[in-house]
Amino acid sequence: MTGVRLYDSATRTVRPFEPLVAGRVGIYDCGPTVYSYQHIGNLYRYIVADVVRRTFEYCGYKVTQVMNITDVGHLFDDADQGTDKMEQAAKREGRDPAAIAKHYTDHFLADRAKLNVLPPHVMPYATEHVPEMIEAVKTLIAKGHAYPAADGVYFDITTFPGYGARLNPPGSFAERQAGARVEVNDAKRHPYDFALWRAAKPGDLQQWDSPWGRGNPGWHIECSVMSMKYLGETFDLHSGGEDHLFPHHECEIAQSEAATGKLFVRNWMHTYFLSVDGGAMHKSKGNVYLVSDFAAHGCEPLAFRMLALGVGYRKSLDFTWRALQDAQRRLDRWRSAIGGAWQRLQGSTGAVDPADPVKAAFAEAITDDFNTPRALAQAEAALDLVNGSDGALRARGLAILFDMDQVLGLGLRASAEATVLLGDVERALLDERAAARAAKDFARSDALRAQLQAKGILVKDTSEGQRWERVSRVSEGEPA
Repeated sequence: MTGVRLYDSATRTVRPFEPLVAGRVGIYDCGPTVYSYQHIGNLYRYIVADVVRRTFEYCGYKVTQVMNITDVGHLFDDADQGTDKMEQAAKREGRDPAAIAKHYTDHFLADRAKLNVLPPHVMPYATEHVPEMIEAVKTLIAKGHAYPAADGVYFDITTFPGYGARLNPPGSFAERQAGARVEVNDAKRHPYDFALWRAAKPGDLQQWDSPWGRGNPGWHIECSVMSMKYLGETFDLHSGGEDHLFPHHECEIAQSEAATGKLFVRNWMHTYFLSVDGGAMHKSKGNVYLVSDFAAHGCEPLAFRMLALGVGYRKSLDFTWRALQDAQRRLDRWRSAIGGAWQRLQGSTGAVDPADPVKAAFAEAITDDFNTPRALAQAEAALDLVNGSDGALRARGLAILFDMDQVLGLGLRASAEATVLLGDVERALLDERAAARAAKDFARSDALRAQLQAKGILVKDTSEGQRWERVSRVSEGEPA
């Protein structure tokens, strides 16, 4: 089993990963709040999480990946101010929260699939775990870490020494308190006490009975309850975006460890934000892009995955349409070379030598804090073999690329296999064109090439005969 080194947000160091249980990894990925379509910044983080999961599996670990769906409890300021995102979406669209959640969850899962992001092993919904959340709040009250108030139940941060500093540099929470403007709430003992349960307000569409009256759970308690239910009171890895560092993940740590008396998470991982044209993504700028926007620029979802792989997750990925188109051209170049080699080798690549130096260099890169840019460089080295004239080296390069793609997730084998999946009409046209070239009827050959291209088949003539690849792309359409 190959070792993995990763950057831990809590210790702020890159260190060897040591699983709680040998050979197994439990991962909790903070999932989306399904009140709207997930833009490419949201989806970028799930590509990173997918690479992490695939890397552990590539290294021989048995992975359990849990990703929640937040369909209640998330306020617009990520703390205890503003309105619930699900409530606001339901009122905006004139539909009940369950219908809102289903619509946007379905769209999110479809986008993930287009990006070749593997489905999580467990995908719990917050609304299905409210009873467990109520029990967790009861436990925190009983242990003196929480208190009922007029508008709900709050966690008392003064009972958890070090609150706010686990995932931030020492002293940062004290500085945050000194410089922050926090809305006054007389129901709280401390301005930074956070809601575990919120009393229902008039017009709330999502309400449950509790010992503290009708209401709904706070956002932070949801992830603690769902992660520990499926992964245990202590688990290996918790991931999210850099926006989750505070308050969300600090609140999770405090309430979880206060409830159990145990270390909550052994490793924390946070992905940097995606920027657009060097700046932030904002609706006011008109630069909040969806996967469905790619087709209008001649690109497909997997080009975005290729683009994401070119930047380490602890650096900001700067999205531009030109960068996406460059990634599309790179993906097309890979597919063309791989498809040609696949046809020449008639679908046979042989096995990968575990000691192959290119494979070994790839494994070293991807297990070094999931260094995808270095991993892509090794994939290019394998592609050089594929483009060579030696049949044995070509087969070796192809086998290595397919092996690497277990982590890269670019669908390379599927695209190669598609090069031999022709309809009867397409195959007849290719055969007729080959015969025309053999007879030096180049006018007919060119006409047939144009006819095939109209069907999405690009034909190239090589010293070894004609080769072809599919070039048509299906439009993604607009969100329904």
